[in-house]
Amino acid sequence: MPDEPLETPLEINIEPKRLAMTSSWSAGVKDDGTLWTWGTDGLLRDTKTGQDPTPRQVEGVNDAVAVSGAGHMLLLRKDGTVWGWGSNSHGEIDPSDGDIFIEELRQIKGIENVVDIAAGEMDSIFLTNNGEVYVLGSNEGGWVNEIPKQLIIPTKVPNLSDIIRIEFRNGVLLALDKKGELYSTGKSERALGRLLYQSQEPEIEYHPAAKVALPKKTIDFSVTSTSAMAVLEDGSVWNWGSNSSDNLALSDSEDIKMPEKKSIFT
Repeated sequence: MPDEPLETPLEINIEPKRLAMTSSWSAGVKDDGTLWTWGTDGLLRDTKTGQDPTPRQVEGVNDAVAVSGAGHMLLLRKDGTVWGWGSNSHGEIDPSDGDIFIEELRQIKGIENVVDIAAGEMDSIFLTNNGEVYVLGSNEGGWVNEIPKQLIIPTKVPNLSDIIRIEFRNGVLLALDKKGELYSTGKSERALGRLLYQSQEPEIEYHPAAKVALPKKTIDFSVTSTSAMAVLEDGSVWNWGSNSSDNLALSDSEDIKMPEKKSIFT
């Protein structure tokens, strides 16, 4: 089918993250600011058996805005503070604490005025109200700053400004700015959707944040460790990354280095 232009462009989606999950528990935030959990390990409440499949409210939280989960969970509160619980193996919640699992809500130090969060498997990502992005945690392969060392304080990601939304998965960060331009950075070449700078050090997986080549304003997007997708203001869907299992529904099974339009949605 030929493309049919929309009567009006779609608006950028910056809705807060209301649901999140790790491998063993899930969490949700209601409009009234309450936090609810279900599953096991990270429920933040007593249970008879140590697990509970039914969502139940966590006492003492009535100002929650968003949650994000991977190996650990992040909670954004109305005052712009971020709290975490769960895996702390890489200091992604509290690098001063040697415990590998934090069982209570704990405020993450060194970051404030946060408006969006993204929990990775080994990193915590924060977007502040001035449009800057910070990372705490593993920094595996030096993907944040080309220095392969753990980040013990929230560290600014270079080349990102005026950002209004972030998504992160397995070392791949996508960031959308207020003009609708999408940027990518991280350690997975296949999911970045652009020509890459390659470090001369083989153990370093650093690709500085740069714009993804898309023809129109991005209004929504998603990312995995090996591929990504963006919805543009005209309603078209674009994909890039690994297509080894035809998961991108594109023209062939080879990796797609640059964004390609997904014709099934036109």
